[in-house]
Amino acid sequence: MERRKLEDLPDIMELPDLEAFFNCGYRAALQLVHQKGFPALRVGRRWKINKAGLVRWLERQTEQ
Repeated sequence: MERRKLEDLPDIMELPDLEAFFNCGYRAALQLVHQKGFPALRVGRRWKINKAGLVRWLERQTEQ
């Protein structure tokens, strides 16, 4: 999968979008969505990730 820039991502992402953004595999993306405080919600069998929440989460991670 081709790496994607933040501005190219949809406002509500799914795991493949997260994989492309972080240039990681499925398992690594799945570990991220299971982290406490990560802006993800499971809807049925799919994960939904809020892009604005992801930006805030990344900012908090880099401040620590």
